[in-house]
Amino acid sequence: MIQDRWVFDDEYNADIVHRDSELESLSRLLKPATQSRRAEDALIYGPSGVGKTATTRWLLRDLYQRAHVQSVGIECSGDTAHEIIHKATAKHPSTGIVHENQSRDDLLEILEEVCDTPYIVILDEADVIPDLDVLEDLLSVEKVSVIAITHQQVEWLARLEDDMERHFPADAQIEFRKYNEDELVDILKPRIEHGLVGDPTRPGQLEWIADDCDGEARWAIKTVLAAAELAQERGHDYFHEADVRDAFERAERKIRKDNLQSLPVTYQRLYELVRQIGPVNGEEMKAAYRANKMTVFDGRRREPVGWRRAWDFLKKMADYDLIEMPGETNSKVYEAVDEELEAPVEFNFRPMTAD
Repeated sequence: MIQDRWVFDDEYNADIVHRDSELESLSRLLKPATQSRRAEDALIYGPSGVGKTATTRWLLRDLYQRAHVQSVGIECSGDTAHEIIHKATAKHPSTGIVHENQSRDDLLEILEEVCDTPYIVILDEADVIPDLDVLEDLLSVEKVSVIAITHQQVEWLARLEDDMERHFPADAQIEFRKYNEDELVDILKPRIEHGLVGDPTRPGQLEWIADDCDGEARWAIKTVLAAAELAQERGHDYFHEADVRDAFERAERKIRKDNLQSLPVTYQRLYELVRQIGPVNGEEMKAAYRANKMTVFDGRRREPVGWRRAWDFLKKMADYDLIEMPGETNSKVYEAVDEELEAPVEFNFRPMTAD
């Protein structure tokens, strides 16, 4: 039944549909690069699974094919500011060999030398960058512009210094809303055509999937794949109702696992702290973090962050549907959404102490 699993992967190069206004806005900001001028900076924001990264990549591939505009995508999860600068420099096609132990100033000097034409740096998962001063470093290079991709707009902008915030004015902020049911069905049909043998769906099933997946393309796509896996495992020639019904949870669990594995080690340890002690209230969570922050950051090339920044880390995990937390979900406590989902790290917490 499954012909090509790659068709259901996040990296699959599918046509972008129902993102005309978003593409138009981003194209406007990047147009100067097609005329050998520095592109405008952009902030792209919205919930997980709505095509922020896929749409950006698609447009930049198109710009390269039409006008040879160079760009680089950097997945920022776990990266320090220095590592981001190193990747932006090392991945420029005109750069020779650069080493991670080269200084920030050396890397920026190399980047300045090779960027004689526009160079667009995509900072994916920009809300987990620990030090946003990296923006000032990157934007100090004349031809470099930045596309920051985040979940939350207001919180991310609030972390910027005034001179950096002006790079992301209101008309450079592009929201990606959730898809409606008909739009999701349009996204699913080509995946089924190219990824499955024939069409194993039955009337109304795609609409059912689209409706239950709450406007998230990633969840809907993974649900179709999960339904195909279940049908295949059960010896069905087409999607039975039970296959679709059971596919939602299988897809959710797979997405949560992938999201958790994509996060930096510090986030994974913090997730384990929540999973092991939850459910706990806010004061208990704060005390637990303070008792365990040295362990959370053990071996990392940075000092432990304070509670306010740790709360941002927790919020990121709530955005990924990994935890529930007060203020971000209907929960009044901190706890893992799936207590059986373990992070791929060892973490033994110290008992929390009263503040």
